[in-house]
Amino acid sequence: MRLSYLVPALALLSSPALADSPFSFGGSVGYEFPVSGKIIDQTSSASVNLTTLNASLAGTGILRLRGTDFKDSSDAPLKATIEVRYALTQTSEMFGAITYSQANGKSANIGCVEIVVSGAPDCSTPLTATFSDFKQMGVELGYRQWLESPVMSDRLFPYYTLRAGATQTDALSATVAASTALVPNAPIGTWNLYDDKVNFVVGGDVGATYLIAPFAEIGAEVGVRYNSKLSEVDTNLTPLGLGTANDKSERISIPVSVRLNAAF
Repeated sequence: MRLSYLVPALALLSSPALADSPFSFGGSVGYEFPVSGKIIDQTSSASVNLTTLNASLAGTGILRLRGTDFKDSSDAPLKATIEVRYALTQTSEMFGAITYSQANGKSANIGCVEIVVSGAPDCSTPLTATFSDFKQMGVELGYRQWLESPVMSDRLFPYYTLRAGATQTDALSATVAASTALVPNAPIGTWNLYDDKVNFVVGGDVGATYLIAPFAEIGAEVGVRYNSKLSEVDTNLTPLGLGTANDKSERISIPVSVRLNAAF
């Protein structure tokens, strides 16, 4: 929205741009919370000679993966966005954005090793994975529309945003270990799960901005994002019969952020 008087009798409407220029800048920072999507899907391996995975393990077994969500593989990503904005009207704009997200990887229980004990299957040997850090960089194009509503005052302005773009996600891997009574955390390999290629994102936000100076405003927003599947790497998984473990990497996330808009 442009920083100018639409109708003096109504109110001063906030804007990312100077009154005599349609261009301005914006930035936001916040967290993006995954709510769906599996970094490792639920599946089971073929029967595996456990000694080939780690010499301290014995016998044969089946790796039973319970399914691990993205939210269990890393902290909620911290996301920063920088926008260049172009005012279409007093209450609408187009923008281009550069985004960057980062989160520290975590360790998680991903399943168990099933072996046969006294003729009965037993899956009491836990499998744990330590996941690599999550990093993304992307570009987006979007449209933002401010709303005329009872909430609008001379300083507070609600809006909605639609956006789409492309992101490059750094390669993701998991270092996997099995824990027995005699050998805790016996490493059984590093699984490369996803390559560092581009995927696509679409989404929307609702929020509000508050005028703090003639050419500056702060705001807060919450949204939803759909992220397409990551680029699968099956080199380490297929020999174990786990080729489908990384087939469900589409994910939905909820970003929550604060923002600053300014014209110079």
